[in-house]
Amino acid sequence: MKKSVSLLLSGVLALGLVGCSGNGGGETQPTGGDTPASDSSTLTIAIAMQFDTLDPALSTTVYNAYVIDSIYAGLLRLGDDNLPHPDLAEGYSISDDGLEWTFNLRKDAVFTDGTPIKAENYVFTVLRALSYGTENAFRTSSLCQYIVGAEEYRNHAVEVGASFDCLTEDHSGVGVEAVDDYTLVYKLKTPVPYFDLNVCGGGVFSPLPTNTPQHDSVWALTPGYPTNGAYTLESIDLNDKAVVVKSDSYWNKDAVKMEKLVWQVVADPNAQMAQFESGDIDVALSVPTEAVEKYLGTENLWSMMYPSTYSLCVNSGPTGPEALKDKNVRKALYIALDKEAIVNVIGNTDLYPLLEGYVPFGLPGVDGDFRTERDKEGYDLHYDPEEAVRLLNEAGYDENNKLHITYKYSKNSFHEDVATVLQSQWAALGCVDVDFDACEGNVYYSQIDEGAIEIGRYGLQTDDSAMTMLKNWTAVNLVTPLMDTPKQEVFDQMINDAWAVAADPTAFAEALHKAEDYLVQEEVLQFPLFQFAQAGLVQSNVHDYKLHIATLDFMSCTKD
Repeated sequence: MKKSVSLLLSGVLALGLVGCSGNGGGETQPTGGDTPASDSSTLTIAIAMQFDTLDPALSTTVYNAYVIDSIYAGLLRLGDDNLPHPDLAEGYSISDDGLEWTFNLRKDAVFTDGTPIKAENYVFTVLRALSYGTENAFRTSSLCQYIVGAEEYRNHAVEVGASFDCLTEDHSGVGVEAVDDYTLVYKLKTPVPYFDLNVCGGGVFSPLPTNTPQHDSVWALTPGYPTNGAYTLESIDLNDKAVVVKSDSYWNKDAVKMEKLVWQVVADPNAQMAQFESGDIDVALSVPTEAVEKYLGTENLWSMMYPSTYSLCVNSGPTGPEALKDKNVRKALYIALDKEAIVNVIGNTDLYPLLEGYVPFGLPGVDGDFRTERDKEGYDLHYDPEEAVRLLNEAGYDENNKLHITYKYSKNSFHEDVATVLQSQWAALGCVDVDFDACEGNVYYSQIDEGAIEIGRYGLQTDDSAMTMLKNWTAVNLVTPLMDTPKQEVFDQMINDAWAVAADPTAFAEALHKAEDYLVQEEVLQFPLFQFAQAGLVQSNVHDYKLHIATLDFMSCTKD
């Protein structure tokens, strides 16, 4: 799942989904000997996908973010109330017009090599991210959208290429400034009410040493490279596991209770459940439906309801098949889907709430929850297989001339279950043939970004605003747009119109509702299915594990 936060987002507002607290390839150095889950100083956590990078300016998946969030800190971090609290910054202030955010940095914050963290490190981090190259467009989208001069600076850097040096290039037009060693200012294009949430947890806002390589990320997988979070990287094997150990350099190290976190890759949910039951792992983050049924009502079941969307993205753009450029074909494929039947195969609607719009529950709207207030108005597109057949027949497809589509997903039994139901429901129309294209999770999203897809499953989570969910589909955030140019221009303008009224919460939310309706109801470019609530298992001797909206927190975890 992509994390659009800062997982991911990385991905926080105190409404809707509150934090939950529990009681109960290219490899680098190998991890060495195994650490048993019974070790009270070590927490072993099973995750469902391999790692591909630990560079905060490049990572787009929640699986990388689990480790990145452990070894890097942000200016602020989410507290148990799901609101931002000081971390590497002591505090901050906002100008009356909402365009300047000034952060006062801690003077006792250092990198793991003992070097003080200063305002220049934050400036470097932003400039480095902007000048990395086209590979990290997803990660820099917020910077370009929010910060004065950021988009122009990035475009210039891309034109220059690998020789671009953000340490020497003029950045006076970019709205990030080190006023002095411990005063940092961000200048925004327009008021962004949730900007403080973006700097929680770091990501592209997490400071790096100024000698960090600018156009590659290999260094990020090197144990011992200076970081600034509660933990430091001890070892990593991209296809196996990452091990992080408590950092003695972290300013708030006394709050860190668990000495070591082991992020163990176990792609098969059934294998995660089996290893949990054998005591080999402490926490299983992706388990099968059977686990929910078996552990429902016990202290071991951890239901993590993220603000996240499980949807199907449709390529009607330049690299997509001709058939999907027809809106009626897209509409037919969408209304042929019985969402409740899909969810009943993988769980139930309590665990996976159905979605009629793209934005999930738990994000702010005009005066309440964005999803709830829009749902009250109702929708035009509903499950209607007979109408789907009519539309496909009208487009020239029947049992003698079937529509052939390829459904792409990342290898995982959960996604396979969903894919099987989708195939069955489309095939039931009598005029659609569906092929599967399953690929490894660490390459899946890159293929979508490159437009190498017809229809595919898409997961996105955030922890701040409906804007973050929707702007992901603007041209500036895409390597290869999945919609044609006219539609892309219309959608992009709708997002720009929303930004123009960002200072007015009501007008802002209303504009985003219109953009979402265009994406889903009017042009049928996204097929929202359900909100993804991750079902996990936790051993009874593990305590104080937490979910802050979209961010897992094991820092204060303890084991008996």
